[in-house]
Amino acid sequence: MLFQGFIHPLLAWGALAAAVPLIIHLFNRQRHKPMQWAAMKFVLEAYKRTRRRAQVENLILLLLRMAAVALLALAIARPFTGDDSPLTSLTERRRDVVLVIDDSASTDYRESVSSVHEAILDRAREILDELDGTRGDRVRLIAAAGRARLVSARSPEDAIALLTTLAEPAAEGLDLAALLADVVDFAEEEAAGTDKSAIEVRLLTDLQRNSFEPTFDTDEESASDEAVATAPLLRHLDRLEELGVRVTVEDLGAGVLTPPNLGIESLAPLGEVFGPGIATEIGVRVRNFGSGGRAGVRVALDVDGERQPTRKIDISGRSSAEATFQVLFKGAGQHTLVAHLVDGDRLAVDDERASVLFVPGSIRVLLVNGDPSSEIDRDEVGYLQAVLEPPTDDGRLPGVGSLYAPFLTTVIDASSFGAAETTLADYDIVVLANVSSVSERVMNALAKRVESGGALIIAMGDRSSDPMAIDSMNARGWRADGTGLLPAKLFRVVEVASRRDAYFRCASFDETHPALEFFADERWRPFLTEVPIYSFVQVEALENARVLARLDDEAKSPLLVERKWSRGKVLLWTTSIDRGWNRIADSPSTFIPFVHELFRYAARGGDPTYDLEVGATAALEVTHFPRGPYVVEPDGTRKALGGEPGQVAEGIWSLPAIGPVETPGLWRVEWEGGALPFAVCVDAAEGDLDRIPHAALEAQHSAWHILDAEGADAADDGDTPERGELWRWLAALALLALVLETVWSAWIGRGRRLA
Repeated sequence: MLFQGFIHPLLAWGALAAAVPLIIHLFNRQRHKPMQWAAMKFVLEAYKRTRRRAQVENLILLLLRMAAVALLALAIARPFTGDDSPLTSLTERRRDVVLVIDDSASTDYRESVSSVHEAILDRAREILDELDGTRGDRVRLIAAAGRARLVSARSPEDAIALLTTLAEPAAEGLDLAALLADVVDFAEEEAAGTDKSAIEVRLLTDLQRNSFEPTFDTDEESASDEAVATAPLLRHLDRLEELGVRVTVEDLGAGVLTPPNLGIESLAPLGEVFGPGIATEIGVRVRNFGSGGRAGVRVALDVDGERQPTRKIDISGRSSAEATFQVLFKGAGQHTLVAHLVDGDRLAVDDERASVLFVPGSIRVLLVNGDPSSEIDRDEVGYLQAVLEPPTDDGRLPGVGSLYAPFLTTVIDASSFGAAETTLADYDIVVLANVSSVSERVMNALAKRVESGGALIIAMGDRSSDPMAIDSMNARGWRADGTGLLPAKLFRVVEVASRRDAYFRCASFDETHPALEFFADERWRPFLTEVPIYSFVQVEALENARVLARLDDEAKSPLLVERKWSRGKVLLWTTSIDRGWNRIADSPSTFIPFVHELFRYAARGGDPTYDLEVGATAALEVTHFPRGPYVVEPDGTRKALGGEPGQVAEGIWSLPAIGPVETPGLWRVEWEGGALPFAVCVDAAEGDLDRIPHAALEAQHSAWHILDAEGADAADDGDTPERGELWRWLAALALLALVLETVWSAWIGRGRRLA
């Protein structure tokens, strides 16, 4: 075959335009009607003498015009040949290189004065210097980390100039599968409809094992044959091999397979954070990624910018250890934590880790009493208030030397609920205790409060279970399509015939639910499952509601039902909270943990996440309108936030999206009268510098071709596809045809004028 294919195969159809001169010639042929006249025989004799010469001249002129058009179209389509073509000696050998620079965080490792990343950039310059843009060599320079970023797609000279923009590596890992997906797309495009591509792929990397081990589209612990077939990394390598492309990997990493490195793996509280003034344990887990043990590793923690006493820990090889800090937070809200390895090491990016911790304040509870009484044991909310806010002589929380209290309660009668002075936004939880009726206006106000993140707890009783009260509550709070606030439809009261002879018990409950997991322990389970319950309201839960506990009656009736409502939640307790229908309030071992855990869970809400990974986009919300917001990066750079804040619920606004964030550390959004910090963290696995051996990588797939830093250039590899292009010759022939056509046309015209 003369041509193996075309770079732009569709443009090759332009060669058909060579027929245009022929078509014009055929349309312009004159059709004459013979007419005899006296001097005709002299004209015919002269015509016969010159006709053959004119036909030959016209044919040559037509062929030159057709050749010029066809050659020009073929030159634009850029045909290429293989090694077996007779035109091989006329082709030019242009190189098409995809040069990939590993720009991941692990390449910042410094084995000597210079880092691995600097060695990669130096090697990239050497490769680019070997290319010749005047010969037509092309290069696609790609910086690859969490995503593949095309730096340059033109000449080697442009790529060399843009290398300076890659002075520092990104703070994220190398997504090799995503990179090879982009390379496959380019190779298929460059193959131009043929089954082979002539691109050279060069990957300059540190061979970090985490990047080169394929991840599988399966949940199986061990990769089966089917799982291997679904690994994106291997699928892309298979496709490159089909296209005749090998990926040449140059190892520019450290000289050992497991370089020593310490990194902060996690920074988090070791238990529940209760509130300011209560000691909280903060754990800083440090990972030793090297094979040798490390003793006396010094760990520091900054809390809101204040340095805590340094801790020392010993860490065995390829393991982790935790440094524990006791912290007393001074107030509620967001607090910043920054952990440091005091002595540092050769990879700095994982020696520091930041976090933003939310410390809850007192939970504000509004208790709406549907049946007030002067006697606490007959009062609907008397026991609740005593448990949530126990009275003390000095007003302090028992056992804690601060003014902080977990719960702050306000009690109002049902008759005054909904008055103008009651602002639901001032409370985290609203409790309707044995309330017989709620107006439509108040129900709508409750719905808005729950939508914005509040919680509603409904407890039944003799007043709220009256048939008229049940009908009223269903009419205003329950909808079959789920648009009502109630999580279940209320029916009738079910009670035992005699309290002396029988009672109901909690037969089952969700042991994993935060409000009930305390009773999952076998020691505490009987305090929930053995307490007598004499009466309850039969309900039918909605499909999108969750029954957290059931009774042991024949119907397995719900005892506690939860329903998420936008940002908040509604909980329905189908029995009473006083001694009228059960003996729960008589058992402190049941009532106190149940109330505390239930109310803490109800108030928890969907707190936003303030810790993000590098490459994520921050979507933050605030409780005050942010006027003129701007973001402050870890280095102090300030940038105005584009876009307008949007109100997502009553009293909640969303900030314009920030990101993708690429710099690890503490960030801050500030606006007129407010500020909100958030942390950006490097993936802890990036500190694992363990390298995959050359033999193991080549055994993984035959598309890999490994070179060390002193290896031969891939262009000299006999397996590199050879492809020569002819477009310069074709363009020159097209120009020659045009010149000859012009000269020939002038010569014919001059001769015929003289004749």
